[in-house]
Amino acid sequence: MPRQKLGEFLVARGVLSRVELAAALAAQRGSKKKLGEVLIEQGYLQEDQLTPLLGEFWGLPVFPADEVRLTPEVAAMVPRPVALRHGIVPVALKEDELFVASCEPVTGAVLENLRRLTGKRVHPVLMRFSALAEVRQQAYAENTGETAVDAGAAVREEPDDAIRLLDRLLVKAVAQRASDMHLEPGDDGLRIRLRVDGTLKSVEEIPAALAPLLVSRVKVLSNINIADRRSPQDGGFVFRPEEGNYSINIRVSTLPCVKGEKGVLRLLPSQDRLLGLEELGMEAEEQESFRRMLDLPHGLILVTGPTGSGKTNTLYAALKHLRRDGVNITTVEDPVELQMKGITQTQVDYSSKKLVFSSALRAILRQDPDIIMVGEIRDGETADLALQAALTGHMVLSTLHTNDAASAVERLVDMGCARYLVNSALRAVLAQRLVRIICPRCRQKHTATGDELAALGLAAGSGEEFHAGQGCAFCQGTGYRGRTGIFELLVLDRELQKLIAAGGETVAIRENAKDKMRTLREDGLIKLRRGTSTVSDILKAVKEW
Repeated sequence: MPRQKLGEFLVARGVLSRVELAAALAAQRGSKKKLGEVLIEQGYLQEDQLTPLLGEFWGLPVFPADEVRLTPEVAAMVPRPVALRHGIVPVALKEDELFVASCEPVTGAVLENLRRLTGKRVHPVLMRFSALAEVRQQAYAENTGETAVDAGAAVREEPDDAIRLLDRLLVKAVAQRASDMHLEPGDDGLRIRLRVDGTLKSVEEIPAALAPLLVSRVKVLSNINIADRRSPQDGGFVFRPEEGNYSINIRVSTLPCVKGEKGVLRLLPSQDRLLGLEELGMEAEEQESFRRMLDLPHGLILVTGPTGSGKTNTLYAALKHLRRDGVNITTVEDPVELQMKGITQTQVDYSSKKLVFSSALRAILRQDPDIIMVGEIRDGETADLALQAALTGHMVLSTLHTNDAASAVERLVDMGCARYLVNSALRAVLAQRLVRIICPRCRQKHTATGDELAALGLAAGSGEEFHAGQGCAFCQGTGYRGRTGIFELLVLDRELQKLIAAGGETVAIRENAKDKMRTLREDGLIKLRRGTSTVSDILKAVKEW
């Protein structure tokens, strides 16, 4: 769209005087008519004279009325609600090229929606006002309120429906406290599932006609290539609902599958909802010990556990505790799940192979950092660099996939790290799991069975009473509402350092530390006796192979 206004353009072309322009603008005020319509009605310009000038002004070709080739199939390609809302009408189809006429430019978003809807190359063109009205009348029978192609329009959903549907699904996901939304293609359409409190549940089935539009809408928002349906892709966007004063960061992953493309949307908290250390679920003494470790001037602190155990949340809570003026905090993550003010965050890029964890960490060390967060230690090179950085005066935080805290030492050694490095640089290992919280409104006492007591390592016949949720409207019938963590914090003292240096393996480290730390099982028992979680959830979290 030219920056020059249409009226000024027409005056400059010498077809309209300034007095005539002022009169036309005065007549236009209070009406919803276009300036061109007013100019024709007032008799300042003829329609045949104005249309080419509009084409020149907007840079669009003028489509002659005698070349319109409107068939029921062509009209069906643009549903009546879409045509009327955007002032457009299809006028011809030539092989894979669809010509869509209007009396003013069509926005890029509308054209993109039409391309996805029709599968054709869409060309916007201009038509005379009167000719456009006649073609629209022919295509959509405006006088009767019916369309000549209702059957075709019924199976081709309106592109705007996908926009409204995605907004509605995201609002529902936020209302139900979902952490993830799954879009799963099938024979009959798209199954929508939400992960709430760690458990997936089906919430809706989307018709097959709308399914590809919904996935395309997600990809467009996420800056993902909508034409590529054969490769996994990642992206993200920020969702701000029309009603509500909040925003949600959404990370998107797409995966090609037999029935189409599956999409998973991870709903991430905004910065103002970032958890603090006191909200993770640590017991007071563990929390105090962890804070002391974080406040050390240098060293490596690891957070361990399987995927989905809340490690990233713990790292962000630690950064929130450490963030302050006078401290340079830099991270390297895959991906950056939450942007934090006052912190330099770097996302790895494996496509170029120049910005992976190890190379990014080398670069960060030349950026005068005080505190470094490495999203995950995946290989020996990254592990060795993290240990070296911890030895040279930096506080380094990272995650590692191990089942418990004691196993972290052996994992580092297995990656090729020298024991003297591990012994000198590692300060603490925090292992964790997530368990569901019993709904406070339907919680009832529950007497553990003999098998449950045995699995928990408790004496049979102890008669201990625990709790469970019965299900209510507040928890949507699940018996749970929210999640919390169970933790074990291994702090490396002199004795443990000597044991590691001497070649002590996981069993020996665990035995040495058993009287110095609360294990995951013991922390789970505290949550269980307090009525925070259920026997089944605790057993699932601490079950040993």
